[in-house]
Amino acid sequence: MTFMNNNGNFKQFRMIGFLNENCNDDHVISKITIVLRRDKIEAPYYMITKIRLSSCIDRPDNGVIHAMDILNHTRRHNLTEDAYDEIKSLITDNDYESDQVKIFKDDAQLKMVLMSKNDDELNDLFKVYGELFEKIDKLID
Repeated sequence: MTFMNNNGNFKQFRMIGFLNENCNDDHVISKITIVLRRDKIEAPYYMITKIRLSSCIDRPDNGVIHAMDILNHTRRHNLTEDAYDEIKSLITDNDYESDQVKIFKDDAQLKMVLMSKNDDELNDLFKVYGELFEKIDKLID
């Protein structure tokens, strides 16, 4: 599995999937924030993605090691109107309800926060929002 394009840019969500599949930690916590904005004059269609992964490791002889950061990544995107509308619809048209997913909306922005506390929860988010994650990763191709 590759998580970079030909120019060496990270595909954020492929990288998270790779880390999730290849990490042996029992307790990986993820927080993904996607913010779409329409209020900037110089870049009227704008998106920020923030991804944080951390883990807690249970070592029988050393106890539990809490909150080791694995990844803290932010990317900013200037979008075309079509890309903005497509990403917005992938967020708002999905009727998946869960304590893991929060969506906040006002006139200027749409914010989606996805949280998981283990590998299975993160895999479930990838199943439900895979098309959204793939669309965002394709922005850097």
